[in-house]
Amino acid sequence: MDKSIKSAKDGSFEAMMALALQAGRNRRAHQAFFRVVEENLRFNTPTIQALKRGSFPLVPSLDPKDVVNRSCTSMLALATGIRDGLLLQPACLAESTSSMFALMPAISFWLSLFCERIITPSRTPDFKFMDFHHAVVFILAWTTNQKKLTLEPKIFTDYLPFLWFNPPPGCAKYNLDDARSVFTAVYHAVLACESTPWRGILVDRMEENSTLTAKLVVQFIVDGFAHLPEEPDATLLSQTFLTVAASTLQLSVQSLPIHTALLRNNSIQWMALVLRYVTRRTRFTYVALRVATDCVSRCLRYILRVMQDGHSYIYQFLGYDILPCLLKAFRNMHAHPELIDQEFKGLKTLLEDHAVEILHLVISHFAYASILKRTRKAISKIRRLHVDGFLESKDLGLKRVCEEWTQFVNIAFYRSDMTRSISDSSCGNGQCPGTFVEKFTVCSGCQFTRYCSRTCQKDDWSRTSTGHRSLCNEIKEIRTNADPLPMSFSDRRAIATLNSHYVEYHEEVPSEREELLDEYTAENGEPDPLWPLVLVLDYRAINVEPYLYLESSEQCVEDWEIVVAARRGAGTIVGWIIPDGQRIVTKVELVPVMDLPKSGYASTRQGAVIEVR
Repeated sequence: MDKSIKSAKDGSFEAMMALALQAGRNRRAHQAFFRVVEENLRFNTPTIQALKRGSFPLVPSLDPKDVVNRSCTSMLALATGIRDGLLLQPACLAESTSSMFALMPAISFWLSLFCERIITPSRTPDFKFMDFHHAVVFILAWTTNQKKLTLEPKIFTDYLPFLWFNPPPGCAKYNLDDARSVFTAVYHAVLACESTPWRGILVDRMEENSTLTAKLVVQFIVDGFAHLPEEPDATLLSQTFLTVAASTLQLSVQSLPIHTALLRNNSIQWMALVLRYVTRRTRFTYVALRVATDCVSRCLRYILRVMQDGHSYIYQFLGYDILPCLLKAFRNMHAHPELIDQEFKGLKTLLEDHAVEILHLVISHFAYASILKRTRKAISKIRRLHVDGFLESKDLGLKRVCEEWTQFVNIAFYRSDMTRSISDSSCGNGQCPGTFVEKFTVCSGCQFTRYCSRTCQKDDWSRTSTGHRSLCNEIKEIRTNADPLPMSFSDRRAIATLNSHYVEYHEEVPSEREELLDEYTAENGEPDPLWPLVLVLDYRAINVEPYLYLESSEQCVEDWEIVVAARRGAGTIVGWIIPDGQRIVTKVELVPVMDLPKSGYASTRQGAVIEVR
């Protein structure tokens, strides 16, 4: 050991790793390792401080004993020992933690020195003794985590953004290992700087080229999948995807420009592919299952972040098998009960929270016939592939998931006869004669408007003022900008049909109508005959049917003609409320009444019942 200690003091990386290997089992080796690191990182000397002030060697030394080489070797050995778990064995964990914190000022000094004098001036090729660029990003992946906020601020505000955008000179991009380190460092830094101004500066620097930031994220995912055939360690690839999912989530939450740039670079598709990989069926170890589950949790949080931007993103994610992947994550945990310890249960609960939030968000958008139809297809696929078979078990740990999924399926398939009768396809030509077809064609330009025939499509395109031409250009621009799409013509017609069904139902069932009227009267007093009541249909309800209540047209109707028509008994005023991600869409319409109910009441489009006098 004495020989290893001497070689380590002289800057031998191999000798330092030999000490690190013994450190977890031998207290003397553990103490020797940290003494060597402390000595090699000493920086409070006039000679070393002069390096910081500018007297850095013009001709780098190849001698491992050189103070610059020796310090970098020591930090690299320390970071490697931590990554490989050599210095984090239970027998020495407390002592290692204390020793590492004591070294942070020295590590901060040397990292800043390397970044300032070697990395940012692009002098890395001049230093032949070791790859300083690799060493710095590897060390930063550990030192930037949220428990070690003793680093110099410029590491977060200047050097880390530089490393993010600038791979080693002569390289078009980072290799996968170094990219993993950079992404880990960024993720740790964003969390670590939460209560400081540094996070805002770091994010602002990355926003300066949000497009490149988004492309780097996608490139990292692409590189990860490219290594699938040659990487025997599936856990390492899952760790890679966990790293990108965690950093992508934080950047998306902290920066709207980066969030938008990610969407423009197909982050929805790539994140869905990551989710599909980490939820595949395989035999897991404890570490592998924990990493995969953590990655699923981050992916679901990102998916929620995007879904809250609009219903079109919900529709898009449903097309990428998010529902089967969601159940597969729980199936994998169910298949390995021996790996679920008390610590893992906290992660499992977090995953359940995200899953339930996604299911509720989708349910609240079932008023969109397109989303409801795509959901039903996903459920049918899940049943066909028996992905949900594990839910039939008596596993108490799955009780919440079983209950929420059962509710989700029931609402999707059995909402009511009214819902099941609605088609999600309507011809986009407003003057279509209403020909029934089983298969609709989609406009090749915008991929948004559907037509029952080429004849209807040509007719709609030929009308300059009211035709499809202007909408087509608008939708193409929206897609280019990755903005949320508006409600489709088919979905609008489906909601109109659904509203009419509810109006007819409440006209035909006096008890339902009287109950709503009693609730209104108890809260507001007798209705004013000059202001017809509005039947409000709130489709945000997580239930089989929307939440219904009455409201005075005086409070919610701005179009006077609707009120006048309702007074004449021409129809029912209905106010409908649907979500569009986090936004709310509300509209008041008059539903024509074919035959007034015998009781003398007419219902309204926004969920109200009016009395005709």
